Amino acid sequence: MPYSQILELANTGKQIPDIIGELSAIRSTITDRLPGARRVMLTLLLESGENVCVSMFDSMALAFHTKLDSYGREPRVIIVTSVNPKIVGGRLFLNGTSGTHLYFDSETSAGKELSDTLPGHGADPGSSTSKVVHAQKVEPMTISELNKFITTADSQIIEFLCTAEVTGIQLDDGWCYIGCSGCSKKLIREISSFTCVSCNETNAVAALRYRVKLSVSDHTDSASFLSFDMEMAKLTNIQASEAAQIVVDTELPRSLSDIFGKTYTFQLKLNDFNFSSKHQTFTISRIFPERLLAPMPAFVVAVSKRGRPFKNLNISEASTASSSSTAKKTHKKKNG
Repeated sequence: MPYSQILELANTGKQIPDIIGELSAIRSTITDRLPGARRVMLTLLLESGENVCVSMFDSMALAFHTKLDSYGREPRVIIVTSVNPKIVGGRLFLNGTSGTHLYFDSETSAGKELSDTLPGHGADPGSSTSKVVHAQKVEPMTISELNKFITTADSQIIEFLCTAEVTGIQLDDGWCYIGCSGCSKKLIREISSFTCVSCNETNAVAALRYRVKLSVSDHTDSASFLSFDMEMAKLTNIQASEAAQIVVDTELPRSLSDIFGKTYTFQLKLNDFNFSSKHQTFTISRIFPERLLAPMPAFVVAVSKRGRPFKNLNISEASTASSSSTAKKTHKKKNG
């Protein structure tokens, strides 16, 4: 199924499609012996050139490892049936369902057809490197080290921990926005409706979401950290739509002003934009009470795109056949 059609199905529950792709990466909490939920994430390269992430949990994750162990090597092509497309935090995930089955390489005619188009005609090169990507430890940094890193290091996708005090909230762009209930992207207001460009929806369902630009500092420097809906809702224990209803004669809801003067450990995700001249903020991926929770090693999901075309494949037939700039205006806590 083309990537565009998978996007259209996301969060609708209308159809659980089958997909086929070349295996790019395997990430597993089981392989890395991480505590918590058992999860496997497969990155597959579709014939249209996009990478997608297939997520499998608990018994399904174990079943994948059982199949992988019995197969004896890492497959080059995988067919995954009956996945549920979901957009979470603006990213597409294909979640396994009770009807999901996995087929490796030439176990199906479609898999064999795609495998034959790959270099080596699907053979397993003895010198090939493993597709297993191990969890990476997220290193701590001071704000000064963070600011220096983006000016001296090469552009990359990387995460760091930074412990800092919240000194204010920058309100030039407010503290919330009207977003799409499906993909979370900002909506365009029309005369009588909202349009979501990302979902190609002219009558999108709107939802109020957090977008909070925090002024923070530590003993070395200051910076601006940007937090979005999920993390702010977790931190304040209140949804943005509820917080907006109880704002009285102030620019901020009480739940946000209450975080002034508090110290947190922020997990920050840097991308190419952070290393450009337009960089103004660091995006927060998680927030922890200071030193109370040490984050476990984290996976960095590949988002690269490689445009080598594959031959057209009929997946349905296959599955049937094989059962930091600080803003000018900052809201600060008043003394006394």
